[in-house]
Amino acid sequence: MSAEQTGRGPVVTGFDGSPEARRAVRWAVAEAKTRGLGLVLAYCTHDRLPPPGSDPVATPLNEAVPHAADEAAEVEPARRQLASMAEALKRSDPDLDVRTVVRGGVPEQVLTSVADETDAAMIVLGESHAGLFTRAVLGSTESGVTKTAGRPVVVVRGDEPPPGGPVILGTDGSEQSSQAAGFAFDFASRHGLTVHAVHVARMPLWGPASEPLLGGPVLDPAPGIPQEVADELVARQLKPWRERYPDVAVEMVHGVGPAAQALTVQSSEAALLVLGRSDHGDLRRLLLGSISDDALHHAHCPVAVVRAQPVG
Repeated sequence: MSAEQTGRGPVVTGFDGSPEARRAVRWAVAEAKTRGLGLVLAYCTHDRLPPPGSDPVATPLNEAVPHAADEAAEVEPARRQLASMAEALKRSDPDLDVRTVVRGGVPEQVLTSVADETDAAMIVLGESHAGLFTRAVLGSTESGVTKTAGRPVVVVRGDEPPPGGPVILGTDGSEQSSQAAGFAFDFASRHGLTVHAVHVARMPLWGPASEPLLGGPVLDPAPGIPQEVADELVARQLKPWRERYPDVAVEMVHGVGPAAQALTVQSSEAALLVLGRSDHGDLRRLLLGSISDDALHHAHCPVAVVRAQPVG
């Protein structure tokens, strides 16, 4: 995965004390142990969302963003909560290197900067529960982190995966999905799982599967390609990874329908869904949506988003 900034440092995970964050920490610990890496628990003292129950549009910015005094009052409880979690992890696994960070800023900025400073192998966070309208206005932490981080980001969401479930790889034969393929094969090899490589033929007309406010049929300017051509591209893309990981069994799957919906269906019994991050333009993203963004809010299992960086 040479085009992506995949570090040799620890696994960085966001932690705020919520049940979702605690589940993300458990996932991050298991992954760090299989990789022989340490763990960094990062706490952000700012939330990108206004207080629960407030109107995200009517709330003035100075009310939505905590004041310095409020932030200072939050730091010490955050440090105690992080220290308690770190101590519990060290008791259960004395060999695990656990560090903690408390920092101000919106979550995507904090997690990305901590990951860059530590040369993190990946960023792990729990799912948020921002509603459709709030996501449309303010975005979500998951989308923000995957958009800005130059390394794999795993969002732990959905149901607890069944034992032995496959790794679902969304692939189209592109260089972008090749980076995701490397992550999927590596994960599958370390956990003794199979890879289901899912290709969905591009549909000429469709709107975002998850955002009905922006819905309605929209012409996708990117032309589709015949299934047999797509199969050849995918097979060519997977060939070096199959050779590198001969222990990983691979099953090719043809998805039906919009890609986001097809991958969501495939994720129902999966251990992990792995996708490349699309860097198509903002207008096309607005009209057609992002497959990775859709999966982050609708998949039935943890989602890994692997964003390739420009080479050169």
